[in-house]
Amino acid sequence: MKKLLLLSSILLSAFTLSAKEIIANPYSEHFNKAYSLHPEIPRGMLEAVAYCNTRFAHITHASSASESCTGIPNAYGVMGLTLDGKNYFFNNLQLVSDLSLIPTDEIINDPEKNILAYADAYAKVKKLLAITSMKVEDQLSVLTYLSELPRSTEGQIFALATQEYGYVQFLMNKNHQLLYGFPDHQLDPVKIFGAENFAVLSSTAVTFTDESIFNKGGEVFSAKSMLSTDYGPALWTAAASCNYSGRSGVAVSAVTIHDVEGSYSGCISWFQNCAAGVSAHYVLRSSDGQVTQMVLESNKAWHVGSENPYTIGLEHEGYASTGSWYTNAMYNSSAALVRDICLSGYGINPLRCYSGPGCSGGYTSCLEGSCIRIKGHQMFPNQSHSDPGPYWNWVKYYSLINNAPVISTVTTATGNFYDSGGPTGSYADDERKLTRIQPAGATSITLNFTAFNTELNWDYLYIYDGATTSAPLIGQYTGTTSPGTVTSSGGSLLIEFRSDCSTIAPGWAAGWTSTSGIATTTDSIAPTTTVATTGAWETASFTANFTDADNAGGSGLEKSYYQVIDFNGSEWRANNNNGFFADNFDVAIHSDWTSAVGNWSINTSALYQSDEANSNTNMFAALNQNLSNRYLYNFYGKIDGAGATRRAGFHFFADNGSLPNRGNSYFVWFRVDDGLLQIYKVVSDAFGAPVVDIPFTTVAGQWYDYKVIHDHITGKISIYRDNQFVISWTDPSPLATSGNAISFRSGNANFAINELKVYRSRNPLTATVTVGAASTNDIRYQNPAPTVFSAKVKSICA
Repeated sequence: MKKLLLLSSILLSAFTLSAKEIIANPYSEHFNKAYSLHPEIPRGMLEAVAYCNTRFAHITHASSASESCTGIPNAYGVMGLTLDGKNYFFNNLQLVSDLSLIPTDEIINDPEKNILAYADAYAKVKKLLAITSMKVEDQLSVLTYLSELPRSTEGQIFALATQEYGYVQFLMNKNHQLLYGFPDHQLDPVKIFGAENFAVLSSTAVTFTDESIFNKGGEVFSAKSMLSTDYGPALWTAAASCNYSGRSGVAVSAVTIHDVEGSYSGCISWFQNCAAGVSAHYVLRSSDGQVTQMVLESNKAWHVGSENPYTIGLEHEGYASTGSWYTNAMYNSSAALVRDICLSGYGINPLRCYSGPGCSGGYTSCLEGSCIRIKGHQMFPNQSHSDPGPYWNWVKYYSLINNAPVISTVTTATGNFYDSGGPTGSYADDERKLTRIQPAGATSITLNFTAFNTELNWDYLYIYDGATTSAPLIGQYTGTTSPGTVTSSGGSLLIEFRSDCSTIAPGWAAGWTSTSGIATTTDSIAPTTTVATTGAWETASFTANFTDADNAGGSGLEKSYYQVIDFNGSEWRANNNNGFFADNFDVAIHSDWTSAVGNWSINTSALYQSDEANSNTNMFAALNQNLSNRYLYNFYGKIDGAGATRRAGFHFFADNGSLPNRGNSYFVWFRVDDGLLQIYKVVSDAFGAPVVDIPFTTVAGQWYDYKVIHDHITGKISIYRDNQFVISWTDPSPLATSGNAISFRSGNANFAINELKVYRSRNPLTATVTVGAASTNDIRYQNPAPTVFSAKVKSICA
């Protein structure tokens, strides 16, 4: 629940974090102690330094394996302090030790003393600088004083500014304020850095013309010396000319992926130090993926030893010992840069990016051959470094660099599945093929491999439990380790194959069968149900008695449902607070409904949405869906319009009908032009790939009778159309939120709805029906005349 509450509370934040990007602070107790000892330090300042420098990791450099491949000076402790700046960085660990009177070895080895020493030094520098204000913007000079970065040249000052911008960015992040317990300091980065500098520091992409330079927000600035000419979205800060050389005519043919073993700003500054003797073409920031180019691609940067002449090097902020530095923003930015390099005429095929598991160690354990042209430092020959390490997600990176291929879909209930060489041949080099097995109406698919042989550790088969590569990965297979028998949890199975540039193999042979959700029994006689009461006239709450039966030899009864509706003098309605709903949409839109998005009206005795330009319309109503385990939603629907992507459907068990995706909910979605039926699960107003995605024909302009059954305890959802079962899916982790709304939704289509009825599951024998004028009762109105009924109790069994 804490996680759900947190996610709900940040929907309006300016920033969002995925679960993988939430970084715990294991030293919060020590930070709290530091603030209690030094109340003159604004809360959040210490965490900003620790987060930006180490992501709250206590770094000790216990072995030489953790040394940076660039030679950048080691940083120590939670606060990331430098002991030996190699005559370029300031030795700020020694400075902190001198100011706090805590020995350097204790600052290095004890995380609590590392934090408290920095806090003590901070307080003394603030006093030294005669700063009395408690405003963060007035205290940034303290952080500059304590920084390890030099600040003489223009490039060094830019590097220092990126460090300070990182601190400000952290402090402004609403999620960080909630996660790490510090207030919103109401910072204005434009006032802090100036408009032009802020535009540069915050940019992830810039455009430059002969007349002007501007970022994506349209802000114009003049910083031509800070723009890359090789890669438009990058900033330019030149490495010292003593740290790179010409290529001597050697052609570029590979890309090297590094991690800095330090910070973005520190790396930029370090490459301007002639004593470093290293450089890379590009440096990337963790928080937002900002790119700074430091060496022209036509020159040889010094980053991968003997392999420098033919490579382009990318340094990524962070440490190989933890994956928390490798954010989605960094992956996306890095992949975009590599795609640009592949399109720059060097002949680097993006398919030749390494796509296996992350690796620990140097080239003796991680070496990849010449086929792989985009790979880590540790994968090149004659290297002693181990970056980017085991946490770099090569499978994800490969997918970001390469455009998704066309998926070949097969829909037969059974069939054979071979590699591209067929039953007797071998597959080819440089393949990336996706096959989706998706029989109509299937609830599960079993794929059985009778032969399997691919090039070990070079050519991989991936099997996903669903219709897309976003579905859960069942496994990845290489060599002669066969997948054996694989069974999907739903009606789709996706198989992806990737081969490298040499050495083919016989491939595989497999066959599939499927289990259909469509009933195959011969029971064609519907069960019967009757409702009886103690009399025709009721003036108080009463018991309704039900008799449900199936024919002898039939398939039996699974569940029983009921609905109570009452007549208010003009139309039949139901008490939505009691879990029932009824609307025939005869005259006008009832006040139970809220038309949130779209053009909704009553047209020819049906609810009608006519805004085809809108991709997400919303008509919602309150409905208590927590009183019974199972609910049956029944309505007639018709999808029409002139577009080419017409779609519409129904949200149920929603906890906030007013939100764009109805908060937490499920929805069933019918795609007319794509010929699909989909079921989506929405969590914290966001949804990913559909949990059900099957071929399903919906004819434009035709009325259908839809029934959706949802059991919020077991998580099972079943879809029927025109009383024919279509598909079911069971959520392994049903929504724990309250179902209090339903909603109709359309996308680029006209959508008509009629005769909406919602039923609750019931006891097979009896149900209490409440009567009276109170709004809490099932039957709230008297009959207007002896010949006109006041209410109806309806029953369905299946």
